[in-house]
Amino acid sequence: MDKDKEKKEKLEVNLAKKTEKVPVEAKVKKEEKVEVKEVKEVKKEVKVPAKEFLGEVNIVPEVIATIISRTVINIPGVAGLATHAKGGIGTLLGIKELEKGIKVDLKENKEVSTTISVILEYGSIIIQVAREIQKKVKEELENKTGLKVTGVNVNVQGVHIEEKK
Repeated sequence: MDKDKEKKEKLEVNLAKKTEKVPVEAKVKKEEKVEVKEVKEVKKEVKVPAKEFLGEVNIVPEVIATIISRTVINIPGVAGLATHAKGGIGTLLGIKELEKGIKVDLKENKEVSTTISVILEYGSIIIQVAREIQKKVKEELENKTGLKVTGVNVNVQGVHIEEKK
């Protein structure tokens, strides 16, 4: 039996030099077989490309507010953005001051939540337009900034009725 062990050990030593898994059966005597366990590859070299760090990227809340304002004014049913009104009724903002109707809360430059004050067109379905605002703003912010959007609050400050001329 000692000779059988020696042959088995020699066989295992020879197999250990290979790098692939190979099940091996060796005949020691005519009808007696010695089983050898699979030999696993010991050395495995994996090259992981180093991540290049060039510096930090910071996005100021004003930039986020601009992205939001441009997105919101293009949604059907939205007449425009409104100021954050204390009395309950907002004032429609002009093109140059759109960002005043948006409050941005940026957390550690990774997460953002926003409150948007809007005035809707008379006749539009308020809840549908509000949901569309939430959906589009979330998509745009995540696509353009890479930030995680944790909340999009919509305050409907009024409805705009077109004057007939």
